[in-house]
Amino acid sequence: MLYTRSPAPSRPPTGLPSTSAPDVAASASSSTSPPPAEIEATCLRATIAAIPGSLAEELSDVLLTVGASSVVVQEHRPPGAPEQEIYDDGEAKLWDMCDVVAHFPLEADVAGTLELAVGALEAELEAPLEYVVESVANEAWVEQIKASYVPLQITEDLWIIPEWSKPVDLSATNVILQPGVAFGTGEHPTTRLCLRELRRMADGGELQGAAVMDYGTGSGVLAIAALKYGAARAVGTDIDSLAVVAARRNAALNAYAQPAFVSLQCGAGIDDAEPLASATESDRSFDVVVANILRGPLVELATRLGSYARPGGKLLLSGILAEQAPEIQAAYAAEGFEDFKLQKDQQWALLTATKRAT
Repeated sequence: MLYTRSPAPSRPPTGLPSTSAPDVAASASSSTSPPPAEIEATCLRATIAAIPGSLAEELSDVLLTVGASSVVVQEHRPPGAPEQEIYDDGEAKLWDMCDVVAHFPLEADVAGTLELAVGALEAELEAPLEYVVESVANEAWVEQIKASYVPLQITEDLWIIPEWSKPVDLSATNVILQPGVAFGTGEHPTTRLCLRELRRMADGGELQGAAVMDYGTGSGVLAIAALKYGAARAVGTDIDSLAVVAARRNAALNAYAQPAFVSLQCGAGIDDAEPLASATESDRSFDVVVANILRGPLVELATRLGSYARPGGKLLLSGILAEQAPEIQAAYAAEGFEDFKLQKDQQWALLTATKRAT
């Protein structure tokens, strides 16, 4: 029995709460096993053993934020122990003790990422993490991805559909994705918040014919949803070259290509090249700017992201914890935004605003 979580960003873990963490790399038990030589390894799998169920979901959320490609939570059961039964009483529950299985890109610093994740937890662990890291072969990875992702309902009439699945409701807005490569399948609270706000905007006609910038596009899900809700064009940027390719492919799965959807690579900070430097003034001006990234980049890139919005344009900022919203609001108020509104899903937040008309 598995409790699966969505793919997550291959993004720098900037902007998480600065909290001291145990020396995970030094104190944890870890090893690395290669796959059979005839099968190409495509990622690293870290199995973190014996995590209290009360912390397993929070740890999986944090891992998704700091660089895991996917996370699976399963029961931690010593050899010979019976399976723990979980009865449906209307509340989501995990086992008393869990194993958290996280997949990372081959080049990932797993030990460093786990240390950062532990530091971001609201509660402290009673003991250092114990984990094993393995190289995972292509066939096993693909099959696990397919088993982990099923159609996901975001709103009454909005679904995220893995490309190998059939839509549940043909009359709904169905965004077709290839999960497992880049962040954004709709399960993470920040992605849900952004998708629901786009749905609300569509109800008010705010996306009809709009130009949309999706900064930190990941899988492209937000840009694709905006196009399905009537946007005329969307630009997606990401620091990860694999995400740029994945977003372009996902757009094609939904019958969008240039010029309706353009996917570009950008740098991680303000000193890196402007992804739209060669674009005309009209092509770098947008009715809606959405950035589902992290606190640090949102603050650092406030001037750039603010400049993308036309006067009267809408701003959607997420990838942040609710407690980080005041800092984000201050940064964008200085760039000419007003009418800030905060929405929350668990501890995560979406901040929306409007650019003052000149």
